[in-house]
Amino acid sequence: MTAEIPALTVGQQLQQAREQRGLSQQQVAVQLNLKPDVVVKLESDQLDGTLETYARGYVRAYARLMKLPEQELLAAYGKHGDEHNTAKPMRTFSNRAAHQATENRFMWLTYAIIALLLVLLFIWWWQSERNVVQPAATPQAELSTAVTDIELPAEAPLEGVEAENSSIEPTADQIVSMLAQLAEEPVQQSDSGPLTTEPLLDELEMRFSANCWVNVVDAAGNRVAYGTKQSGYVMQLQGKAPFEVTLGNPSVVQINFNQQAVDMSSFPGGRVAKFSIPESE
Repeated sequence: MTAEIPALTVGQQLQQAREQRGLSQQQVAVQLNLKPDVVVKLESDQLDGTLETYARGYVRAYARLMKLPEQELLAAYGKHGDEHNTAKPMRTFSNRAAHQATENRFMWLTYAIIALLLVLLFIWWWQSERNVVQPAATPQAELSTAVTDIELPAEAPLEGVEAENSSIEPTADQIVSMLAQLAEEPVQQSDSGPLTTEPLLDELEMRFSANCWVNVVDAAGNRVAYGTKQSGYVMQLQGKAPFEVTLGNPSVVQINFNQQAVDMSSFPGGRVAKFSIPESE
């Protein structure tokens, strides 16, 4: 029996044709305008990673240079490429499946963390609701509680209770009713005289139609205004009358005392005026 001789690959056929013509790989690369390493890959059938269009173009150009049948070499190259690419889809699917499984585990872990946070948030809210302070008791309830702690003297009869029943102790409801009546009664003023109130302060208003220097002192000797006031300025003063007023130009000032206009016509303009408000009799 004769041993079956294996068929030559595309790269081996190209290499054999080059060697028969006595050409080097460098010379072939120059004639094809390719890099020498591309010629080496062509003859070694190692065009993996090269675009299919470029790889078939390299094979066609090399076969044409070596006077080899282009179509036969391209067909053989196609079969050789299919053999090399049979395992790629399975590898790609395996990598994709592993990546998908990793993403699924990460997604479920994320969902679990979110669910745990929601549970913790609900527990915190529930405990906060339980710890809310109860509303305070109404004033009437507090009054009723305070009344139960009051000890009344046995010999003091209650108003509205007959003398023969004075030994009977009043109930808490009766005491609450009495205290409520006392709270509703108006306070009677004593006969000692009217209540003393603080003295009311007098009001002095000045309106300036031009710049004017002013100095105002009240009856207590307190200086309530001093300095130059601008045109359009309105000054509100309070103090105890009478006020001692000094104006650098009284004709540009309008004065109201306790909401009553003060006659300023007797004061000449452009001269300093010093007077009292109200005028002393």
